[in-house]
Amino acid sequence: MNSLSTSLTLASASSARRMLLEDAGLHIRIRPVDLDEETLRKACTDAGLSLGKTAVSLAESKARQAASLAEKDELILAADQILDFKGAVFSKPAAISEAREQLLALRGGVHILRTAIVLWRDEKKLWEHLASPSLTMRSFSEAFLDAYLEEEGERILSCVGAYRLEGPGVHLFSSIEGSQDAILGLPRLPLLNELRRMGVLMS
Repeated sequence: MNSLSTSLTLASASSARRMLLEDAGLHIRIRPVDLDEETLRKACTDAGLSLGKTAVSLAESKARQAASLAEKDELILAADQILDFKGAVFSKPAAISEAREQLLALRGGVHILRTAIVLWRDEKKLWEHLASPSLTMRSFSEAFLDAYLEEEGERILSCVGAYRLEGPGVHLFSSIEGSQDAILGLPRLPLLNELRRMGVLMS
């Protein structure tokens, strides 16, 4: 299913987001950006923004930077995801030991993934969407946790929350509310609906 006009540029190096778009039959180009996300997130917090609005703001910053390197009229898709655990933010773990600490903190509780996407062209934001799937982590044993960390290894260091729901990480959970796509970082159905509305995809 080809686009009717402009091709889509993904402002991310995320393999999961790329897979979701390509599995939907979209032809995309990759233009990853390099932002100091921690500094930007702190600025949003200091400004009193909610975590949802912060995720949208970070996605906008990524889109703006990608657009500054893009060709004229290039359609940019950018995304950001924040793990919200009772108002506290969990970033990607820097080491397996930190991943273990995060998972122990999340164990038995509910967290929300604030997943924002934006479409951007030239110097203008065209559209935004925020999804907030809710995930309940079961009260797993430490023996299970050690086995999980040994199996997954450093692959989870690139994942917010130290889990890959599309992999063995699914065993960490007792229930999930929200779309799998949003959990993986890119809610496709709202995006595809907007691309059709814009005439980028056939309606």
